[in-house]
Amino acid sequence: GRVSNDFVLALQHVSTAQAVACAARSVESAQTFADKLNIPKAYGTYDELLADDSVDIVYVGNVHAFRRQIGEKCLMAGKNVLLEKPFACKAEDAEYLVKLARSKNLFCMEGMWTRFFPAVEQARRLVMEEKIIGEVVSVYSDFNFNASDSEEYPESFVYTRKVGGGASLLVAPYPVAAATLFFDGVAPEKCMAVGQLDPLTGVDLQAAAVLNFAPTGDVAPAMDEGQKEENTPKLPGSGVASLSYGLLGESEEETVVLGTKGRLVIKSPGHCPTQLSISLKATGRGNAAATMLYDFPLPKDDGGYFYPNSAGFAYEAAAVARCIAAGLKEVPQFSLDETLNSASILEIILKQIGVKYFDEE
Repeated sequence: GRVSNDFVLALQHVSTAQAVACAARSVESAQTFADKLNIPKAYGTYDELLADDSVDIVYVGNVHAFRRQIGEKCLMAGKNVLLEKPFACKAEDAEYLVKLARSKNLFCMEGMWTRFFPAVEQARRLVMEEKIIGEVVSVYSDFNFNASDSEEYPESFVYTRKVGGGASLLVAPYPVAAATLFFDGVAPEKCMAVGQLDPLTGVDLQAAAVLNFAPTGDVAPAMDEGQKEENTPKLPGSGVASLSYGLLGESEEETVVLGTKGRLVIKSPGHCPTQLSISLKATGRGNAAATMLYDFPLPKDDGGYFYPNSAGFAYEAAAVARCIAAGLKEVPQFSLDETLNSASILEIILKQIGVKYFDEE
């Protein structure tokens, strides 16, 4: 309920959305949550909430292993749905939910809230549209924290494989999404991963992955007579991403995008950032032409959040409200095709490092 708590609190900054009801596995739990966050109605079953005509969209923030079950229930009831990341614990479950949502013409998305932060929106515009750092060469993204600061080992869901615990499902979606953002949402042609599993619980504690993105064209700038801005042999669209994530120690948590003309850094905390910087290169190695810093302060409120920068959930919620009002069934910032791409990458990583599915013995 911690992420759900933060999401609801952030709605105070969204004039076009409000929490009208909540549900839990018991009416007592639901009522406690409702009382804390001033939600008008509390239900002891999900079916009761889904029968409520005042509910336009359901935010699902329960434990990972129930994503498909609850997502399916919402969609079958004709409700739009926002499923927290990971969208599903298995690629086939993600594919099922996306197909179901599209067949029923309902809005559906994965809660990749990072994509909606103004710093990330600006980074995308500067890199992908304005090409301010030239052609993207590589992306480096990390998200490591010491889970034992707040989670009891081995009891916490974080360390429980049967409910979808482990680093790959809990934190890997962020660096994966950072990589795909700057390679235009395409699937990598190759993914190689290594990591460590906990012998007691079976969850992965940390991992590193390298993604290789294939060229989208066969003429390098250096060989293109019409190219006046670039003179490198890098083929269009090609590049690599280096990702690191885990539950054991705290890293810088930044995303660095390296281009032929400079680099962009999404500052820490990279999954919910308020700052980014750009360093443009001059002619010659090690020479800087310009440095720029962008600052995007969060909305101000009285706090009460469990996690850093959670007021930023408002950006995601506002975007969802705009899409539903406009009749859109997906958000442009993180399409369902990109969700499927992410799910496929995560599944490859899990298999390579030896993690069993949550529903395997």
